[in-house]
Amino acid sequence: MLRLNNSLIADVNPASHVSESFRSLRTYIRQLGLLQGSGGRVLLFTSAEGGEGKTTILSNLAVSFVQDGKKVAVVDCNLRNPGLDTVFGVDGSKGLAAYLGGQKEADEISLLGNLANLSIIPAGQTSVSPPDLLGSDKMTALLEVLRGSHDLILLDSPPAVEYSDARILASQVDGVILVARHGKSKRDALRKVKVLLEQAGSKILGIAMNQAK
Repeated sequence: MLRLNNSLIADVNPASHVSESFRSLRTYIRQLGLLQGSGGRVLLFTSAEGGEGKTTILSNLAVSFVQDGKKVAVVDCNLRNPGLDTVFGVDGSKGLAAYLGGQKEADEISLLGNLANLSIIPAGQTSVSPPDLLGSDKMTALLEVLRGSHDLILLDSPPAVEYSDARILASQVDGVILVARHGKSKRDALRKVKVLLEQAGSKILGIAMNQAK
């Protein structure tokens, strides 16, 4: 039996005010019109620095969309410091890195946790430079496969100021959500990541403020 991490408040305690916050974020995304039309939409989650809570926000938002009847895939593109396998309680030894490195096919890396209609692709392990893997044609091909089988694909990535990974992915997605932590994130760092992502050709949808009172 797979065990869900306690950080998945949207699943563990859907009646809480925290879960309602994720439903509000879900509503905001729906109102942008991103989910209209055919084909799945890809959203990238990143932050200026580490420790902002982007993995927690992405995971709970995924649960919230599943509760709303959507078929969702979450992909851990943080090959440096992965975390989605821990949150969803799945085996993280194989995953995206194995596919991008040519050891696995696209249909062999998607795992199912305890939630129906939610696919999880953990990061896995690699000794290859993450930007080289994430910028490859295989990553583009994987996103196209996921677009054809899911309503929404959420990508977790490392901090965008320190690493180039998010900027490499930014041009392949339909929108980027920046995650900031109340009382921790610095305005200058957020401005810098905004400029970097826009230079990479991304569309920034907004900032999700974590732990705001």
